Amino acid sequence: MNKENRLIHLNTCLFDNYLAMSKILQFDPELKDLYRYSPSFFKSTFHLTAKSSEKLYRQLHSISISDILDFNVQNNSKFITIYSDMYPELLKQIYDPPFVLYLKGDINLLKSDFKLSIIGSRKPSKFANLTCDSFVKELVKENWIIVSGMALGCDTLAHKAAMHHGGKTIAVIGSGLNTIYPKANSYLFNEMISNHLVISEYPHYIQPEKRYFPRRNRIIAGLSKGLIILEAKEKSGTMITANFALENGREVFAVPGPIIMDEYKGSNQLIQEGAKLITCSKDIIEEFIDFA
Repeated sequence: MNKENRLIHLNTCLFDNYLAMSKILQFDPELKDLYRYSPSFFKSTFHLTAKSSEKLYRQLHSISISDILDFNVQNNSKFITIYSDMYPELLKQIYDPPFVLYLKGDINLLKSDFKLSIIGSRKPSKFANLTCDSFVKELVKENWIIVSGMALGCDTLAHKAAMHHGGKTIAVIGSGLNTIYPKANSYLFNEMISNHLVISEYPHYIQPEKRYFPRRNRIIAGLSKGLIILEAKEKSGTMITANFALENGREVFAVPGPIIMDEYKGSNQLIQEGAKLITCSKDIIEEFIDFA
């Protein structure tokens, strides 16, 4: 078994404990001795609880890596690990990059350096709808791939606008690839896995949970050169993603809005704090002239 398969095996067992995975990889980067560790070793060396140590040991010795890989093939999906040449370099640079990515669709989209994320409210205004379409129309002409989270609202607008204007788009979801969430986006999901790309850091069987979505947001920010905020309330998942982007040195762009509208209080705050105010796609593209 090679290093990447061992990492996939470990991630299947320990996907929701990033700190423990980090400690194990720091201790044994090649994971050569992974199957020799006892429950007591997991507990004492990596500071897992007794219950978690027993569970990890049991899973590593009862779940077959060949079954995991076969299931992946049967479901027309792929894995890449942080050791893979296909792993996006930008994502690797964030503070806590996912060790494994599960993918369905056109994985060649990962090779492009021209990625921009677009996010915003779950209940977008008509203005956000129009703004999104206008921006995306011009961005895809310049071969930018649109990244978002396939949530209802601005995420959905971004994915659909990219498709409508003949561009490519990537969705990062907060559940395993065998679960379509939200159900209302079933058609969008199926279109994405046929002609675009859907990504998750969670094994296929994982159901969506509230705690997974903030973690998902760091991948949306990390995959891209910049993050476009269509509209955002002061306390929202959009603001969490914007903070991830800023912390990891990404360009953050925000559409300004009326000061009396709650939907733009977060956006206006970001502009006050240094995000670039944008009114058209040119405002975004000019930031990457040398890069493009």
